[in-house]
Amino acid sequence: MLTIASMKQLYSPPAKCLVALAISASLALSGCTTTQLQSRVELPPQFTTISDTTEAELAWWERYADPVLTQLITRAVNENRDIKIAEERVRAARAGVAISNAAMLPSLSATASADTNSNGYSAQARQGAPEVTSFSGGLGVAWELDLTGRLRAGKAAAAADVRASEAHVRGVRLLVVAEVASNYFTLMGAIRQLDTVTAIAQTQQQTLQQVTARQQAGLASPFDVERARTEASRAEAAIPPLQTLVAVSRHRIAVLMGDLPTAAAALSPATAIQVPEVIAGQPAALLERRPDLLAQRAQLDAANWRRQQAKLEWFPKLFVNALFGRQNLEINGMDLSSARFGNVAGLLSMPVFDWGRTAAINDMAQSAQSEALLRYEDAIVRALEDVENALVSLRDERHRSQVLDTAALSAQAALQHAESLYHRGQIDLLPLLDAQRARLGVQISANDSQTQLLLSSVQLFKSLGGGWQAFEAAPASTKDTVVTQHQTSINKESL
Repeated sequence: MLTIASMKQLYSPPAKCLVALAISASLALSGCTTTQLQSRVELPPQFTTISDTTEAELAWWERYADPVLTQLITRAVNENRDIKIAEERVRAARAGVAISNAAMLPSLSATASADTNSNGYSAQARQGAPEVTSFSGGLGVAWELDLTGRLRAGKAAAAADVRASEAHVRGVRLLVVAEVASNYFTLMGAIRQLDTVTAIAQTQQQTLQQVTARQQAGLASPFDVERARTEASRAEAAIPPLQTLVAVSRHRIAVLMGDLPTAAAALSPATAIQVPEVIAGQPAALLERRPDLLAQRAQLDAANWRRQQAKLEWFPKLFVNALFGRQNLEINGMDLSSARFGNVAGLLSMPVFDWGRTAAINDMAQSAQSEALLRYEDAIVRALEDVENALVSLRDERHRSQVLDTAALSAQAALQHAESLYHRGQIDLLPLLDAQRARLGVQISANDSQTQLLLSSVQLFKSLGGGWQAFEAAPASTKDTVVTQHQTSINKESL
């Protein structure tokens, strides 16, 4: 430990030796760094499901060619509270960088004091005792010289934390975009399904009326009436769950846009949307597109720097403190001349025995570094799994949708033929009810497959990680900003 009482003493032989020792240690440590851990996961050259390696689009929701969907996503990105919460975390992380920067620079402080010493006696006992009054003020400087790079490592770790927070914002933004699209397509599918079930229920209700009339004319039995009533009731019972799904989807879309749940009650989605062709690109592109991978990589960088910072806790730290000021002194009201004072002190410290504290700090940093690496590698393989699963799901659902569409057309033709035969009296009620039941089941499955096909495409776009880049373009001019805000207000009122 070195304490120097004046600027002159700072250059005394013992002080020079210690300063030289600190500088030598700094130079020796200039090449002493810890191992920077990196991912060892080898990415495949392409995905197994497809062979096309063209880059996927950024604003992928525009591929659906639905202006209502684009409008909803734009509003959600601007107003969603989860995104704003994540942006506040970026603000906090940037403040952490400012703190790290400040630790590397000298800090200035001002001091002032006033003291009156009457020796604590009463007025009679104080006669003859001097009354001393002093005033002083000064400016202090404190600085830790970053000889070993420990503070620079902390600054680099804080900067990596900012990158991780920014990637988290992008991830939340992508999640909100995908959730808006998913709920929009769910709403569209529920409305289509509701229309289908309502129309079939009306048809079966008409069948029930016809069978009842035939029973009254003696052409049908009570058993036929009950069977027709059962099928009509079954179709009617499928309506309330679909109405619930429609309402819930509207509520969720409104909340995602940062509004009240009932704000999207009048939202009317498109009746049909074509599923675009999705090009997955190369697996290596996921490392730069998926926000979760960007965040995990930044967290690994932060852990690497904190490991370096912890290792440097073993080496010397040099602190320099200085205080300069002026003091005025009065004795029994007599103003003595003011005096200047100054003091410069240096402190060189290095851990020798601290009951394992520094070793524990290094163990914690090393464990966090290994954990960050494992999390990053796990995120990579999970991202590959997400894309492969989404590609398989989209491919198979597309095939299923085509088959069910063909089956729905056949079921409709069969039902029309059965109705014609029943009205001519060539078949009884049972084949007609079977045809109606088959048409209901196949049409519901076909509608559900169309919805699942859209949801699978959204899941694939989400797993590829793109979309957040579309909202990080260069800021528009003031005029464009005013127009955009006005258009957003109009869109909000229209919903």
